[in-house]
Amino acid sequence: MSSEAFSKHRTLPWQVAVCLFVCAYLALGLATDSLRGYHWCMLLAIPGALISGERGRRFFLDWTPLFAFWLVYDRLRLIQPFLYSRVAVEQPFLIESASFGWLAKGSIPAHAAHMWLVSQGGMTATSIVWAAQIVYLSHLFVAPLAIAALWVSGSSRTRYRAVFLQHIRAFAVLNFSAIAVYLLLPVAPPWWVTLNGMTQPTADLVARSDIGAAMNGALIQVMIRSASQLFAAVPSLHGAYPVLLLLLFPRKESRLALAAVAVYGCAMWAATVVLNQHYVIDLLAGALLAIGAWRVEGVLNKRQHD
Repeated sequence: MSSEAFSKHRTLPWQVAVCLFVCAYLALGLATDSLRGYHWCMLLAIPGALISGERGRRFFLDWTPLFAFWLVYDRLRLIQPFLYSRVAVEQPFLIESASFGWLAKGSIPAHAAHMWLVSQGGMTATSIVWAAQIVYLSHLFVAPLAIAALWVSGSSRTRYRAVFLQHIRAFAVLNFSAIAVYLLLPVAPPWWVTLNGMTQPTADLVARSDIGAAMNGALIQVMIRSASQLFAAVPSLHGAYPVLLLLLFPRKESRLALAAVAVYGCAMWAATVVLNQHYVIDLLAGALLAIGAWRVEGVLNKRQHD
């Protein structure tokens, strides 16, 4: 093989780094007995890195902030047991009740919606639950797909490249700020209060909790059972993501598309409450953090162009 051919096929440092990181991450999961089936999909990154060229390098570098967040968030499952004694249970409930109890006749909106769905049954309730679940789970796909579309468009158009980088920076600020809050102020979601009242979480109580009795929807129940952090209610990223997408939406684009993002955000907020996943104050906290991330990104963008 000629030296030129060898250089083309030589494993580059970034490719080695990707391979080593994937192996180390999976090894940590095995060592801590915290691997889930979907973690093995990470192995696809190894051949993806080894057979890709410059475009692959750019992809991994461009998406590192989001990949890093997903992996750090996933590892919160190892830290959660150390947070049980600090989880805020009663205070958020009392704040929600004082602020929005008037919407639920003295109860709180999430609990009132849950009890209504349980009492109704029938096709109407089932349809509402399934619609809410679909909207709730779309949180995992809508923002990444929107950012991916910008990344693809940005490969040939400078304007979309700039918008992609704005989204990556803003979501990185939002995501890692949320993790910091989760660690500093873990908060119990409303379904925990439905199940256990104001009881402080313990490892035994968490393990014995029958979450199916506190929330509607088989898909949501499966998702929560495998969640990395059960007490990351504040801020609600389900509430924050649509707000940040709306703030970042290019104002020169279609007004109809902008309205669709706003409608999607309203549907997401309603779904989180209907499914007993979040207090309204969680959503408001998420919106405030989204606004903060948007402002920080604006400062970073301005400094970059000065």
